[in-house]
Amino acid sequence: MKKLILFLCVWFFMVGGTPAFAINIDIWEVTDNNTTKINNWIGAQAGSTHVLEDFEGIDTGWYTKKDTGVGTFTAEGSIGEGATSYKDSDRPYFSVQNHESYWYGRSNTTTSEGASQWLDSGDITRLTLTLKNKSLTNLFFYMQDPADILGTKTELSIMTEKNDIVYTTSCTFFDKKDKASFFVGISLTDDEEVLSKLSWLTNSQNDGFGLDDFSTIHNPEPATMLLFGFGLIGIAGISRRMI
Repeated sequence: MKKLILFLCVWFFMVGGTPAFAINIDIWEVTDNNTTKINNWIGAQAGSTHVLEDFEGIDTGWYTKKDTGVGTFTAEGSIGEGATSYKDSDRPYFSVQNHESYWYGRSNTTTSEGASQWLDSGDITRLTLTLKNKSLTNLFFYMQDPADILGTKTELSIMTEKNDIVYTTSCTFFDKKDKASFFVGISLTDDEEVLSKLSWLTNSQNDGFGLDDFSTIHNPEPATMLLFGFGLIGIAGISRRMI
């Protein structure tokens, strides 16, 4: 059972209608005790994992907007004023960082050899992600070092759409320890509902977080499997001719 201190989730809906509660959000701190829970969540989605964005192929630096494999990140709200911030501007900036170890409590979570990059919020008060693929039925990612300063909190809002109605589910991180990393898993139970946007809202300009390894789990489409089958048949035929 998740502890209340981990997060609070609240469901909102706009433009009328009744919320269908067709979204599940599971958040666990990445610890040895929670490894089984995280692996079970991934296994329950029944499919293979596809990494949408791990930030390894993106140039490091500061951005107000950046298109990535998972979607478009946009810096909003107020500029950051902390040690991880770009303060020489009146516009908010986030960054892509490259460090082999912890950097102000944040770090890379990609396990492949040589991986060292992640997206850093730069302590701005609002960061949004408009998803590139509106057909995702699940999404998971890792969030590092949120709300580790006393009195700060970071609210994650997840927007879904169905029949021109926008639903928002919000989860709030607060009172976290330094360098804590969290697995965030989002899954939809209604085939007609789609994930459209995520946003992170922080109540401090001196506290931020890192994001990494946005991924989804799905099975290949039947047509893809059919083509794959034909490919195997073709390879078998070539092999027979070569023997």
